[in-house]
Amino acid sequence: MISIISICYNNLEGLKKTLEIFNNHSFGNEIEIVIVDGGSIDGTKAYLKEQTISTNFVSEPDKGIYNAMNKGLFMAKGQYVWFLNAGDYPYDKTVIDQIIEVCRKNPDAIYGETMMVDKDGKHLGTRSDLSTRRLPSQLTWESFKMGMSVSHQSFIIKKTLAMKYDESYKYVSDIDWMIRCLKNCHQNINLHRIIACFTLDGFSTQKRKESNQERFTVLQKQYGVIPNLINHLFIAIRKLGNKSKM
Repeated sequence: MISIISICYNNLEGLKKTLEIFNNHSFGNEIEIVIVDGGSIDGTKAYLKEQTISTNFVSEPDKGIYNAMNKGLFMAKGQYVWFLNAGDYPYDKTVIDQIIEVCRKNPDAIYGETMMVDKDGKHLGTRSDLSTRRLPSQLTWESFKMGMSVSHQSFIIKKTLAMKYDESYKYVSDIDWMIRCLKNCHQNINLHRIIACFTLDGFSTQKRKESNQERFTVLQKQYGVIPNLINHLFIAIRKLGNKSKM
């Protein structure tokens, strides 16, 4: 069974987008839905109570997004976990069917491409198309030394190998989490297709700056001071050559 873990707070419309495909298609006992709501006041709790799909949810205040994601990880009962936060969703039904089938082969992790979409669901391009980072053909923990090369929305991992998120980070605990998780993984399967849609939320300039600073700290911790400085020099050069990309 795969546990779909979704974090939300006052984003009912985004949560509906996330759950739509699971409401419209039956995946039997292959899928578990876990919702961690931060105590929304927009009708989220009432909506979840009305769901006919099997949903394990909690609605209560939390200490931030990564605290909520740790709650979801604790609640999950599936062999694999897949984080799709409110507003993010599987690319289509066939990719879910394929992931279920691949999970039967017992890999450590599964990954693929991510489609970036706007708030209206318009496709803007894949992460590889829009950013300076390409999806690695073979994913390892070293694949992130130049930045986030795989979105966590398109990363499914065995629950037994999934680490807790480091709640000391505000913005980029996901890249730290994936690196630490991948250190435990040996068989990672690339689906060679788009797995999930990620809704761009328009980070403010200030948050983008803070996020980049925090990312530098994470990568320095994981890869070392000198290698990280060298890698960030290449990152800066790469960005100058691709000014229109993320």
